[in-house]
Order: sequence, then structure tokens, then C-alpha cells
Amino acid sequence: MRGKHFAVLAVIISFVLIFSSSVQASSGMKNIKAYFNNIKVIVNGKQQASTPEPFIYDNTTYVPIRLVSTGLGANVYWDSNQKAVVITSNAQQNQALQQQIADLKNQLSQKDAELVQLRQQNAYLGVRIGELESTIKNLEEEKQKDPAKELEDYLYDKYSRWERMDFDYDVDGDEDDLELTIEIDLSDYGTRWDSTDQNDIEDWLNDIYDYVQDEYPNADFSGTIVDTDEDETLVEFEASGSNLDVNFKHSSEDFDDLEDDLNDMYGQNLDDYNSDFGDMTADISVEGDENDEEIYITIIVDTSEYGDEWDNVKETDDAEEWIEDIVDYTLDMFEDYDVSGEIINQDGDTMADFDVSSSGNVYFDWDYTY
Repeated sequence: MRGKHFAVLAVIISFVLIFSSSVQASSGMKNIKAYFNNIKVIVNGKQQASTPEPFIYDNTTYVPIRLVSTGLGANVYWDSNQKAVVITSNAQQNQALQQQIADLKNQLSQKDAELVQLRQQNAYLGVRIGELESTIKNLEEEKQKDPAKELEDYLYDKYSRWERMDFDYDVDGDEDDLELTIEIDLSDYGTRWDSTDQNDIEDWLNDIYDYVQDEYPNADFSGTIVDTDEDETLVEFEASGSNLDVNFKHSSEDFDDLEDDLNDMYGQNLDDYNSDFGDMTADISVEGDENDEEIYITIIVDTSEYGDEWDNVKETDDAEEWIEDIVDYTLDMFEDYDVSGEIINQDGDTMADFDVSSSGNVYFDWDYTY
């Protein structure tokens, strides 16, 4: 039945129905005689209302093409450019729709892939944004930091009191250059400071330098320890690579103290030091040069009074050991100094010269011409 309807449809595609019982030819109009007999159009068992009414012409039944096409589920439209009636069946429509659906699914799949990629990029960018925000925050905090103030706070927290002595700290500079001044009042702590081993002081300063290296690795570091009572520099220190060079400064009072100590221990009552010296005594004077780090020791023996005693010990191991002990004591107090000296009589005549090598050995030159 469906095939028969399509056969009818194929026939009527060649004609255009006109309401006045006339048809349009390729080049004009002509009159025809048509027979109207209340012809019904039934598509798939359902009668279709037809306007205009079907008719018979030249033994052929003519019905409206749109009526039959739409009844069979096809689409009809007039293409004015081609002057053609275009009919599209359901099968063609379905095929076109299926292709459109396939194309849309393909586009959707591509969009899904793009969406996944965008989500991944968004997640990555979220992480990067977090990292950059953290970096910006750290940079802002670094910008607001005051290394000098931070170092001061650290030193007061950890070393405001060290070896039972109170210290004050003053730091100048920035993360590239830090200068530390450590202050102590020796009117309160002079005895304790003098009794503190220099190695312990060096270790203390190196502990401070270790902290500076950890916190400010690019900073040049230097400083001093000063006595606020006498406004005098006690120690100078400066970073040299990973090491801290420490230089203990000495005042004229230190040289005077050394002179007093040497006279007490090695000038007076020499028979207590070594009985071979008998009743002989000596006057010892010390001259120090803080800038050049040199000490010159002059030992005066009055040969008019102790000539026999001196003759007994001169150029002996006892005499050289006596001078070596004087030198050793001096280097204990002034370990980086160059030490030399002479032994003279009451008239200023040189009886012996001595000098100390860089390795600490004492060399003697005994003079007999006096």
C-alpha cells in the first residue's frame, strides 16, 4: 500500500495544481478539462482533508502534493531558485539527523576533552597562584625585616649575661653588612674579664658568627668589644670567609700589669725562683706597641752589686730558662705579639740580646764586651 502511494506521489510531482482548473506549463498557461468527483485521499488508512479538491484529468488523478507527502511523513518545500518542489523522506531526514547527532556527539567529546584539560590547567594554575602568593608574602616579610634589630634581639635573648658578666649589644647595617658592638663595664667586671680565657672569648664570638652565617649568609660581619668605663676597645673581630679573625687589644695598663707581674715573679727574690741566682735581683721594664703588636723587654742587673751572682749564671741553661719563662709568660698575655729584649747592666751596657721566632723559640746572643 505504501509503495502505491509513492507511485502516485511520483506521478503528481510533475504537476502543479491550480484552483481555476488551469495548469502552468513551462512557458505559459493553458486551459484543461478536469473531472471532480468528490475524490478522497486516504493515507495509511486515514482520510486526509484536501483543499483544493483532487480531480481527474486525461485519465490521471491529481491530488495536492503537500497533502500526500506530509501524510507519508515527508517534508515538502518550494525552491524558488530552482523552481522545484523538493520532497525529503523520513529516511533522508533520519540520516541527516543521525549525522547531526554524530557531529554533535563528536563536538561534545572534544569539548569534554577541552574541559578536562582546562580543569587540569585550572588546578595547576591554582597551585602556582598559591606558590606565588606565598613567595610574595615571604618577599614582603623579608622586605620588612630589620637584620640589625633581629640580631640585637637574638643576642640579648641568648647572651645578655655571659660568664656571669652583663653585656649590651648595638648592631648597625643590613643583610649585606652587619657591624656589632659589644659593650661591657670593666669597672664592674674587670677582674672577671681579665680572668676569662681568651679561647673562651673566641669561641663565644664564633658562636655568634655561626648564627650570623645561618641567618644572613651574604653579610660581611665585623665588630668590637669595648669597655664603656674607659671607652677603650678590648677586642676587634672580622669575618674572613668561614672564619672569624679575633684580635685582642691591649692598653698601656696591660703593659704595666705585665711589667709588675714579671718583676714580682722573675725580678725579685730570684733565689726563690732558682737558688743558683743567689741573692741577685733584676729590674724588668716593658715597652709595648699596640699598633705593631710588639713588646720589648729590658732586664737590668746591677753587676756592681751582683757581679759574682751574674758571673755564675750568665750563658748557662739556668739563665736561658729564666729568659724563656719571662717570654712564655709574656706570650700568654699577648699571644700574637712579637717579643724581643735585652739584658743590660746598671750602666746600660748590653750583656745579652734575645729574640723570639714565629714558632716560639728563644734565640740568645751573649755579649762579653761590657
